[in-house]
Amino acid sequence: MKSCFLTLLALLTMQTWSAQVSGKILDSEGRPLAKAEIIYKNIGMVTDVLSAPKIVEGNGRTYKVKTDKSGAFVFMGMDYGIYEVVIKSPDGTTLYTGKTRVGDNHDPDVSNILNIDLSNLEANKVAPGKVAPGAESDFTTAKISKEQEQMVRLEKANAPKINHLIVQFHGATDNQDWPQATELMQQLIALDDNRWEFYQNLGVLQSNQEHYQEAAQSFAKGVEVAEKTLATTDDAAEMRKNIGNMLLAEGDCYNRLGKLDEALTFYEKAAATNLHPGMAHYRACNALVNTGKTEAAIAKCNQAIVDDPTQWEYYQVLGGALNTANKPQDALKAFENGVAAARKTLEEKPDSPRVKVGLGQMLNSEGNLLVGLKKYEEAVGAFTQAAEVAAYPAMPYFNVCATYFNLKRGEEALPACERAIASDPTYSEAYYLKASILFGEGKNDHGRYVVPPGTSESLNKYLEYAPFGQHASAVRSMINRLNEEIPEQSAKKPTKNH
Repeated sequence: MKSCFLTLLALLTMQTWSAQVSGKILDSEGRPLAKAEIIYKNIGMVTDVLSAPKIVEGNGRTYKVKTDKSGAFVFMGMDYGIYEVVIKSPDGTTLYTGKTRVGDNHDPDVSNILNIDLSNLEANKVAPGKVAPGAESDFTTAKISKEQEQMVRLEKANAPKINHLIVQFHGATDNQDWPQATELMQQLIALDDNRWEFYQNLGVLQSNQEHYQEAAQSFAKGVEVAEKTLATTDDAAEMRKNIGNMLLAEGDCYNRLGKLDEALTFYEKAAATNLHPGMAHYRACNALVNTGKTEAAIAKCNQAIVDDPTQWEYYQVLGGALNTANKPQDALKAFENGVAAARKTLEEKPDSPRVKVGLGQMLNSEGNLLVGLKKYEEAVGAFTQAAEVAAYPAMPYFNVCATYFNLKRGEEALPACERAIASDPTYSEAYYLKASILFGEGKNDHGRYVVPPGTSESLNKYLEYAPFGQHASAVRSMINRLNEEIPEQSAKKPTKNH
């Protein structure tokens, strides 16, 4: 795999339109109302805008922001929709309620500017804690600051350009033209540098092109922008998850660059940010395994398992690390736990090929460890189960054959080798073991060594697929013996499992 952790975001397939909402609140005496809480709750969505517009129920998402000392507020990235608006005083008293529609500034039915002068509304005449019934916004009654005017003008000017670029961007990604998609994303950022999603997608595009240093910088900028929204978002947990994912991707990029220390630093930052840190610790474990830091890897994998014991991948990497550390019993236990976790996952997602592949790999590893521990019958059972789900069943079938062969149980070994050959007709090692078993069953008959049917074919198949393989010399010797007048018994040597 030559890319960072993230895949391209939903932005690449479905755009969620958002707008900048701003305004200014004056109190009942016409003075700027500082530290007032502005709450926007999504109560409706407008669909089929270009054909037959209709309003459907909103998603209930709530946005909150507080006014500054001048009574002004700005909220970046509010989804298009119909909103219920509530204004509360610093002490929590409701001062105003109304409705508005957030959307494209060019739409005459839309107003993304909320200017409320409570001295001119009936709201200030209502008893404390009450709300004027049906109060609606008059979005033309108050002036806004020059800074706000500039921001609104900029948004109006850039919105059509952004929309046009996004259409082009979709075309580039559909055609898998990654350089063009990258250039378009950079243009989008130039138009609006306050969207962390833009930086995240740019990082993904760059990492998929193996531009890992540039990708790391893009993810870092995305984190910086996203962190600014934490104070105003109504879903801080989801935002922390997004930030954690970008930190994780940044760590992956440094890992690809061979900068282990930097990678581990960002994995730790991701773990500290995300409410579910298991994946970050797992990535750190993988990076440590691949650089030969086995003991440190074991510690990180154990940490990942504590974070989330349901993930079979964590046990698989841990088992491999423990095996490398020459701790077979511990490795066996890790693989057993991984097998159990994978089977649990398959109960919920029975058609997951990735989980089945992982299950087969862990069962095969479990079988090899059991052979080393001289628990042969258990090993055969593990190999047999592995063959049922493995992406490459020829290997576990061969391992059953090799286990029985080394135990000198040729009658049980032979059918396993034949299953391996049926699964992969080019598997040279399986031909060698089959030929060795059959050759060993040969007998002297009138001065010649006569072998069972299939022996010569298996010997020749081995040479066809592995003419310079490690058993090529032994195979040629067996072929020569079949042609000799004086037969010789072939010595059977133990064969290692794969």
